[in-house]
Amino acid sequence: MMNRKKRQRLTIHTDGPTATVGLDHIEIWDGADLALLREVLTELIHQESFRGIGVNLESVKYIPSGFFGMLYEWYEEGIAVVLHSPQPNVEQMLWFRMFFKPNPNGTFSLNDEGSRNNTPTQQVEYHKREFTAGGDEERTEEMLQMAIFDETESSV
Repeated sequence: MMNRKKRQRLTIHTDGPTATVGLDHIEIWDGADLALLREVLTELIHQESFRGIGVNLESVKYIPSGFFGMLYEWYEEGIAVVLHSPQPNVEQMLWFRMFFKPNPNGTFSLNDEGSRNNTPTQQVEYHKREFTAGGDEERTEEMLQMAIFDETESSV
């Protein structure tokens, strides 16, 4: 069971089949914060049967990459995933740019339709086209090479 003091920092709002959680005023999430989020979101999905989850990122300036993996697991189970009020530096994180699409209401939805069922090479080419459409081709190429290296390292 998670520490009661940490749990008090967490807010949960529900709207129909969707529950949105947030960690009040925490700018940089650590492993304990991620564990708390996983515990609460797992409970909301598996015990309370929410089919959509949201995470309020209003005050967050840095998020561990494990956060994306956690959200993606639920997305693959058919859970809708929405991020609310991300800070600009979070929006610039590679995983955010690759998999979150803007909604008209200012939120961002997890969506991998552009690259699902493609080979890793096809996915890199897809994202390269998407990122270079915005201009900074040199930075994009560098980020994609890092992503390829990370994937190669993790699959060894």
